Amino acid sequence: MNKAKKYAQTGAIVCGVGNAIINAINQLNSKDTKKKFDWGQLAFAATKGAVFGGAGGFVLGSIRDKKMTHVFSKFGSVPNYLHKSLHYYKDDNTLLLDKAEQVKAKLNQKFKSDLAITPKFHGSIAKGTSIYGSDIDIQLQFKKDFGTLADVYYKVSDYVFDEFKDVKLESVREQKHSIGLEFKIKDELKRIDIVPTRQIDNGSNDTCLFVNKTGFFEKPIYKKTNAQKQLSFLNFNYREKRIVRLLKVWKTENNLKIKSIHLEWLAKKAFQQIAISNNIEKALKDVTHFIASNIEYLRIVDPANSNNIISDTLTNEEKSTISRFCFKMINDITKDKRNIIDYFPSLESVA
Repeated sequence: MNKAKKYAQTGAIVCGVGNAIINAINQLNSKDTKKKFDWGQLAFAATKGAVFGGAGGFVLGSIRDKKMTHVFSKFGSVPNYLHKSLHYYKDDNTLLLDKAEQVKAKLNQKFKSDLAITPKFHGSIAKGTSIYGSDIDIQLQFKKDFGTLADVYYKVSDYVFDEFKDVKLESVREQKHSIGLEFKIKDELKRIDIVPTRQIDNGSNDTCLFVNKTGFFEKPIYKKTNAQKQLSFLNFNYREKRIVRLLKVWKTENNLKIKSIHLEWLAKKAFQQIAISNNIEKALKDVTHFIASNIEYLRIVDPANSNNIISDTLTNEEKSTISRFCFKMINDITKDKRNIIDYFPSLESVA
């Protein structure tokens, strides 16, 4: 009776208060100016609204309870449900990876003499933390003496727009840090992002990238980065990768406003301070509790650029909202294991 009770309480409160307000407005706007305000009538209206709202909420909640029980029975336990959620979001990017390898080869052929190293995969695909829908990042690292950072960005952009050809290519667009290519693969749009950078010093992995203007009055800027350093800091073992991917599914399923890189860093900090259980449910709860307890206070700095404060990508209010959401999820699942469905709802449609 988890949802039945909850929905009944909510329905009683909302409808009771709502009906009382309507009654009060009607009484105050009565054309009979001599008629006194009837508090008994107000109380009756509130009670009536509460009864009908509570009953309606109970019925809807009971239906929801029955549905959740049916769905949960298909999986048997929270760990199994979470494993199946990961499988549902399994990143089978074989065809996209093949396409990305082709793109890398073409980029290398075009800019080989100007590149410091061959094009590399970067981001979640390189870290092993990608989920279904993740794009693939290809980093181009140009030599220090190639030209200005704007030259680097627009040379690559011009090549992609004017010369790059592929029968599966659907669209190309300039983005904040990259040039995005969308390919139609098996009737789905998949994205590959090309990130042009330039070495700060020859032989160094420290690079700068061009930050394209995103607004009419904005000016382009430059940003220091080091892809190899970022990858070395965000290095995860098998258990950790599983939890990071699960957190990304959770982020997607609940439309949480937090960047994946921020979520990865919070998870990394958690892994450094708590022992990760092999039980996926306990591991998720432990990491989520760490995030809830620390997201508002933990300052996360990009190891490749001390001026890039990753934790500042969220406002204080946004951090508080995520913290409360995490605590609520832990509390809800502790009260009733079926509530895991509310936070990972996609399996409900296939159960």
